[in-house]
Amino acid sequence: MKKLTYKFVANVSKTGRYFDGGTSLHLLVRQGVSGPRKYWVFRYTHNGKRRDKSLGVFPSVFLTEARKRAISLKAGLNDGNAPKIESPVECFVPLKNVTFRAYALDWIELNKTQWSNQKHHNQWVSSLETYCFPLIGEKPVTDVDVDDLLQILGPIWNTKTESATRIRERIERILAAAIVRGVRQGPNPAAWRGHLEFLLPKPSKIRLVRHHSSVPYKELPKLYAAIKKSPTASACALRFLILTAARTGEVVGARWSEFSDDTWVLPPCRMKGRREHRVALSSEARKMLITRNLATSGEYVFDRSSRPLSNMAMLQFLKRIHPNATVHGFRSSFRVWAAEVSGCSSDLAEQALAHSVGSQLERAYQRSDLLEQRRDLMEAWAQYLKRGGI
Repeated sequence: MKKLTYKFVANVSKTGRYFDGGTSLHLLVRQGVSGPRKYWVFRYTHNGKRRDKSLGVFPSVFLTEARKRAISLKAGLNDGNAPKIESPVECFVPLKNVTFRAYALDWIELNKTQWSNQKHHNQWVSSLETYCFPLIGEKPVTDVDVDDLLQILGPIWNTKTESATRIRERIERILAAAIVRGVRQGPNPAAWRGHLEFLLPKPSKIRLVRHHSSVPYKELPKLYAAIKKSPTASACALRFLILTAARTGEVVGARWSEFSDDTWVLPPCRMKGRREHRVALSSEARKMLITRNLATSGEYVFDRSSRPLSNMAMLQFLKRIHPNATVHGFRSSFRVWAAEVSGCSSDLAEQALAHSVGSQLERAYQRSDLLEQRRDLMEAWAQYLKRGGI
């Protein structure tokens, strides 16, 4: 495996991650105000989660020293001693005359751990590179004003309203962070209330909100039977998603270590709400897990060549048998069925979907996740899918 050299480390300037073969040592290169900044990190996996541990900044820490530290940590990891969990690698830029591009990229790098999916991180960077950086990327973050926002948002506000709204929210958060750090002063020009609401049409007045297309629950038993005929990993994953009313990322990332006899326990790091979620498994779901256990020997329940399925695998399979449906829409199908057929309480159905129930104060006192009550609900849902309510 190719190893890094001092000459390469000293001269490389392209943003990216570079590997020191066989040592788990990585060199991160990020663009700063005064040129590229270079950070050493040790990449490892602990409890099924990939992590980066900071090993210092080049040239304060030379390649040989960083490599020694990485090799030592790797040996300790093999002995069961995981590195101490710490905050992300610090990538703050100098604050004097910092450009919007530099500040935005550094803010994203520092905050990327809040996103449960790498796709969200990529979307942040891509949207800024497409719509913002060409216009204000090299402008000092202190000088970004309302006119800049109108220049960015005006051309797409009426035609790409959803994207434009997200871009505005992202700029607002970046500028808010700059205000908090003392980089800029005064009101936030990207704020909606008190600022842009007086200059741009209200998004809800421009276009109707489009939700994920869902299959009516009365049609689901027939579709479920069609899915059940396929033995592929994608089909099995889709069946399990429907049975558990889970999200795509939760299912494709499911590991055998998360399951007990009748409960699926998802750790906070894999949940959208960053809270542990327990799923009551119906008899149908448990039977399917037994079948999968005989078909795979890897870490993941729904794997392909010992790797988890892609986020698109279930959708691609679904489109072949029901072109107008979406995977996420099955959660809506379950919710409507729960309200109209099951007779369960709204709180119970929301708990099954891993949604927050009640106010913050109510949640402070009601700490039960109603798991045992949800067992009957999920069993009734599975029986409905199998028999169509007969």
